[in-house]
Amino acid sequence: MRSHPIGSGPFKFVEYKPNEHIRVVRNPHYWKKGRPYLDGIDYTIIRNLSTAVLGFVAGKFDMTFSYSLTVPLLNDAKNQLPQAICELTPGSINRNLLINWDKPPFDQRDLRRAMALSLDRQAFIDIITAGQGDVGGVMQPAPAGLWGMPSEMLNSLPGYGPDVPKNRAEARQIMQTLGDGPDNHLNIKVTVRDIPYYRDPAVILIDQLKEVYIDGELDPVDTTNFSPR
Repeated sequence: MRSHPIGSGPFKFVEYKPNEHIRVVRNPHYWKKGRPYLDGIDYTIIRNLSTAVLGFVAGKFDMTFSYSLTVPLLNDAKNQLPQAICELTPGSINRNLLINWDKPPFDQRDLRRAMALSLDRQAFIDIITAGQGDVGGVMQPAPAGLWGMPSEMLNSLPGYGPDVPKNRAEARQIMQTLGDGPDNHLNIKVTVRDIPYYRDPAVILIDQLKEVYIDGELDPVDTTNFSPR
């Protein structure tokens, strides 16, 4: 399935060249007569977001993926290509800190709590999306998310309260009881998919973890290798 995907969808797989493109063509046997409307789709893989937007503005592409646009790049596209449809809407993508709790020292509940307490979630939103975002739990937060946890309940969870200095003071206290401190930082590796909308939050995460005596090393991994790892 990785090299020769098949299925009953509207398009058939033709070719995939890593870091170059994915090509699909119309499936003449698709169950709905007259569909799809397009003869095919070429997905061009561009690692740099600014380069992708420049190609979109220049007319090389018909559309660009929503997750590949930062707020500043969205505004650039709007200004340079007034006829383009550019809308900023709530989405379901979220950023998570996933901890391998089977691997020491992360099997210690207190360490995981300290990491949660170190996070300034609003700072992630302010830096990555120019303030356009919401702090949430597992489910999409309100008002767009119908099942989002109420804010008063969310704020009671470790690291979600608005008093970030207080949370981090508690985290540092925990870390010191675990044997870490100003002169003895815990070294960890932060593995992340090597695409900007995951890599950028990882960089911020590493910076924030330093506040609680944890030094993270960024380990960007190509998407095709990320899930197996």
